[in-house]
Amino acid sequence: MRIGHLFLIGLGALAASGCPNSLAPHQVGVGGGGGGSRVLAFIAEPSTAHAGAFITPAVQVAVEDTLGVVDTTFSGGITLTLSVNPTAATLSGTTTVVVVSGVAAFSDLTINNVGNSYVLAAASSGLTTVTSTPFNIIP
Repeated sequence: MRIGHLFLIGLGALAASGCPNSLAPHQVGVGGGGGGSRVLAFIAEPSTAHAGAFITPAVQVAVEDTLGVVDTTFSGGITLTLSVNPTAATLSGTTTVVVVSGVAAFSDLTINNVGNSYVLAAASSGLTTVTSTPFNIIP
């Protein structure tokens, strides 16, 4: 028998408890604002693209609380740079984007040199820089 309980612990916050075999998740603070400090997270990672072509779909970086909930109240910008650059390539396009509803979308990024294992770094004032998964630029 699986038994679990959900508790409302604040506006938009939720806690779940139950026996170890419960199907109910064991999370605290899920919802708006229960997670404390802010962190950056890639929610749409860069994918393989052709040299000089847009990286599609658009790379997206969110401002989240420490529980992974997007912080829609954040205002500011996020800047992307090449953290790992195996061919001394140039990252072009709009590399600083203003956050809208907690997310920055980078829709016109290009890299000019063919290479493997590029990594982007996302930074915003007062937040710890985060890096993407590696991706390749092909001919």
